[in-house]
Amino acid sequence: MKIAAALALTTALAAPAFAENGRLPGGIVPLAYAIRVDPNATALTFQGAATATVQVTRATRTITLNAVDLDIRSAKLDGTIPAKIAVDAAGQTATLTFAKMVGAGRHTLAFDYGGKIYQAATGMFAIDYANAGKQERMLVTQFEAADARRLAPMWDEPGFKTPFTLSVTAPAGQTAFSNMPVAAKTPYAGGKTLYRFQPTPKMSSYLMFLGVGNIDRKTVMAGKTEIGVITRKGVVDQGDYALASAKRILTAYNDYFGTPYPLPKLDMIAGPGSSQFFGAMENWGAIFYFEPVLLMDPKFQSESQKQGVFGVVAHEMAHQWFGDLVTMSWWDDLWLNEGYASWMASKISNDLNPDWAALSQTLAFDRQGAMSRDARLGTHPIVQHVETPDQINQAFDDITYRKGEAVIRMLEGAVGPDVFRGGVRRYMAEHKYGNAVTDQLWSSISASAGSDVSTYMHSFTLQAGVPMIVVSEPVCGGGGQTAINLTQSRFGLDASGKKPQTWVVPVNVGLVGSTAMTKLQVSGGKPATATIEGCGTPIVNAGQSAYFRTLYTDAHFEKLRAAYRELKLDDQLGLLADSYGLGNSADAPIERYLGLLDTLTPDADPLVWELALGQLNGMDTMLRGAPEQTAFEAKANRILTPVLARIGTTARAGESPSTTQLREALAPSLANFGNQTAVADARRLARLNFDRPDAVPAAQRLPALRAFAYNATPEDWDYLHAKALAEPTPVAKQRYYNLLGAAKDDALAQRALDLAMTSEVPLALKGSVFQAVAQNHPAMAFDYAVAHKEQISAALEASTASRFVVGLPASSGDPAVAERVDAYAKANLPEGSRQSAVATIAVINYRAALRQRQAAAIGAWAAR
Repeated sequence: MKIAAALALTTALAAPAFAENGRLPGGIVPLAYAIRVDPNATALTFQGAATATVQVTRATRTITLNAVDLDIRSAKLDGTIPAKIAVDAAGQTATLTFAKMVGAGRHTLAFDYGGKIYQAATGMFAIDYANAGKQERMLVTQFEAADARRLAPMWDEPGFKTPFTLSVTAPAGQTAFSNMPVAAKTPYAGGKTLYRFQPTPKMSSYLMFLGVGNIDRKTVMAGKTEIGVITRKGVVDQGDYALASAKRILTAYNDYFGTPYPLPKLDMIAGPGSSQFFGAMENWGAIFYFEPVLLMDPKFQSESQKQGVFGVVAHEMAHQWFGDLVTMSWWDDLWLNEGYASWMASKISNDLNPDWAALSQTLAFDRQGAMSRDARLGTHPIVQHVETPDQINQAFDDITYRKGEAVIRMLEGAVGPDVFRGGVRRYMAEHKYGNAVTDQLWSSISASAGSDVSTYMHSFTLQAGVPMIVVSEPVCGGGGQTAINLTQSRFGLDASGKKPQTWVVPVNVGLVGSTAMTKLQVSGGKPATATIEGCGTPIVNAGQSAYFRTLYTDAHFEKLRAAYRELKLDDQLGLLADSYGLGNSADAPIERYLGLLDTLTPDADPLVWELALGQLNGMDTMLRGAPEQTAFEAKANRILTPVLARIGTTARAGESPSTTQLREALAPSLANFGNQTAVADARRLARLNFDRPDAVPAAQRLPALRAFAYNATPEDWDYLHAKALAEPTPVAKQRYYNLLGAAKDDALAQRALDLAMTSEVPLALKGSVFQAVAQNHPAMAFDYAVAHKEQISAALEASTASRFVVGLPASSGDPAVAERVDAYAKANLPEGSRQSAVATIAVINYRAALRQRQAAAIGAWAAR
């Protein structure tokens, strides 16, 4: 991680870096903070004054706390005793040294300092945008994981929970907003207003929030809680859907968790910008979102946008309990925040909007993404030891979020929803306003279940990897029961699968077309026998609640393929996903998956087709540049065109949400597979959108724009560039610049990279343009970023510095690119900060090996 030097130092004493485990030295416990900030938005600096009340547990002459990019001009103990100050920029600490020993007991530390307002989403940062023809600047904060130390000197670790009393000045005509309601507003120098907010409950420093801007606010009441949406002027009505959704969600969460939301208000703040790292952040009582994930213009909202907004609001609101009310003790247990919030968002979306089939969508997309990541080199356990800010930031990945979500779903399925909820309520009641570790959650659920769940949850959270259950040929005995033997192995997409490993796996086994079900655990290397009442075809992991792949015999699989339409939706999704994954791991021939794909009919469930579409897109990426790619894309067109013909190109009254979503995904994929009719339609709709947006159905706007950009001619690209340059709306401007990077044409992709290096593209958007180019031109984007390393570094948020460049070529299948990533990481990243590089190298090499192994078989299938 590239850490900027502090703005000023005040002593020659050497400051100690982090302790051996990446933590601050012990002996000091913060009890409360009062922080006042006076920002200068024009100069991108601020002046600060902070007082920390602390408990000294043992006498000391030195006190070390966190600070980054702060010019600490003075520090005084108990109002009068000055400290010598030493800053360690690399360690992100400031050490105070006193002439005499500081005795055990309660003390105050008062700081006078200055700091930096960033132009990327780190610490306090500026968002520049045009509104009604006028340039505006909004100031907001982003402190997760380790950036509250950029606002004030403090103990910036999640285990130190204290109340915060925050104050900030706002220029005339602007409004300040924070975690808590305003306690007082008083005049301040220069015509400003000083906003002082009510003290927060005890909370971790990364959950603080401050904002200043020219804003509108709209509210609703949910019981005793005021829920608000805060936006730039003129667009607050675009938050109506989020506001109505939040009211429904808060009511449901208050009941589910058994502990009502404790703050008097819950604001959702929409920032007209973007980040390379996050879309929303769960600051307690002041959740921050970037506009595209919170706001929707009712004239243009699509089904996928509605579900997306609801899902992200549900995720961030779940954090108000899991993460904010009860916080992990250290970042090793980050998944307690993110995995649980991801699962809770899917569950509540499913409960409140059952026609969305949100849990089935999670199974089809999120769990498969987790398994793909978890089955390759570079994976890691859900609970992983982290120390440095780089390591913490790299922990925000598919294992933490998606695998975490999947194993929570598995646990609820194993103990039952009511028992699981009882355990969660117990956990909340026992640990509210405090910190916890993973085993304390298992203890609470075990107490509710009356049995120890840690016996199997440890095997899924303390080690990496995906179990594979190998199923014997079923036998129906004379007693009218079907029996199968289940043994355990490991699912691996590369050399990671060679490491022997065992889990304690909860397994449900049913029969196709029957309600009969049996539950058992498969552990170690010993086979387990499942016996189901009735004679029929067994389906393993029935309901698909558990986290494993299932490998059937050829004959058994053929029976399931023949009965595919009889399977329940989740089992259809599971069989399709497993056959694709096992074909990629070489545990089963890829022809097995391709045969199942041929079985699908155009009237199959739209979610099944959406999953298949994602798999086809994955194969297309894998075949990029191979001789078989042209035939494959023609075959994909032949498969998908009848599906689009069945559902139509425009929405029909009464159609299911999943049908609408499938249409949104199909149109750009067909265009990308070379369907010239789809390309022409996309070009027509995209240009019509620019001229008369109201004339294009909402569900077709973004798909048409994506297909238009991917298939752009030089004239199309220039046309889109002109629209990006002239666009006054922040979200649309961001979208158009990103689309400029999506062109498949090499020369146009190069133009997008060159454009991103100019002052025309705002600093906050430069990284996203590179990421857009990297989707189709991974080597080009990576090599260009390496060649312009210093310029790229200036545009990166601190949280992405160790993973942005090495992540760019992740869609490549060229081993030579993997070698360049390895060389770059070794030359530029500390050894402990290379986890993202290792993951990128692993996926590139896996894709290269996959193409070598599968291309001929896929080519033969495509030729039929």
